[in-house]
Amino acid sequence: MRAELSRIDAEDVLELRLDSDHGDQGGGLALRRHGDGEAAIRVTDLEREGARVRAHLAGLPIADGVWDVLWIDGQGRPAPLSTRDTGLSLADRIAYLRGRRERELRALRDRDGRLRVRAATATPYAEVGWVDVDAGTGTVTVSGVLAYAPEHRGTTVTEVVARQRGLDGRLSAPAELDGARFHCAIPLAPIADAHVPERRHNEWDLWLRTPDGGQDLRLAMLADDIVGKKRKIVYPETVVDAGDAGERAGGAAVRIRPYYTVKDDLSLLAVEHAGGDR
Repeated sequence: MRAELSRIDAEDVLELRLDSDHGDQGGGLALRRHGDGEAAIRVTDLEREGARVRAHLAGLPIADGVWDVLWIDGQGRPAPLSTRDTGLSLADRIAYLRGRRERELRALRDRDGRLRVRAATATPYAEVGWVDVDAGTGTVTVSGVLAYAPEHRGTTVTEVVARQRGLDGRLSAPAELDGARFHCAIPLAPIADAHVPERRHNEWDLWLRTPDGGQDLRLAMLADDIVGKKRKIVYPETVVDAGDAGERAGGAAVRIRPYYTVKDDLSLLAVEHAGGDR
């Protein structure tokens, strides 16, 4: 049995479009933990209309890990379900991120074309959708959506917080929340002003403060499933002059640019400007 389409929607419903209806109205689905022939969960809430299947996964005891999707034929015999669908739709992923949830379910296709479901504990964060470096205004603008966090009604003013890694530096700037969407412009002069020249690299990790102040959400770009952005996405840097930043140790100009960490979190990197092109 093979699916042409296999997606999990925002309600944790696994939507399948099979390559044909196979005339098998007695079919069903089960999830079996990958590598464990004993741990299987039968999907009891199943809708089927011809080649289309909707399997409701919410409420099932799916532990963190990878699960094989099995097709159960009319005689109760299980077989791995294959798929042509890679499972990646950025629009679907962004829709899935919106709203609070405790568990994340993803539909995946392995290298052999078999359909799997990956379950993981959902950790709230701020999904980055756009980053712009403006040397003219000396700002880095970031926008995106809240992920797995409560959505606030209307427009709210909050803060983006930059924390100096390994040191006690902390800076903040206004941020705007419109429902689940956020937007902020981070001034770079205060980053340069707080630069510690004794450290070759000054890293500033970026967090979005929720309006109630109860939680800071790490800025990150995770929805596209592209790992290793640190070497794949390089943003332009800008030089902040001493006069722009005010008094600071050494008085040297500082180069600042956004970058992604090894975990694909968004941070700012500041290093002393050695002269030359700006």
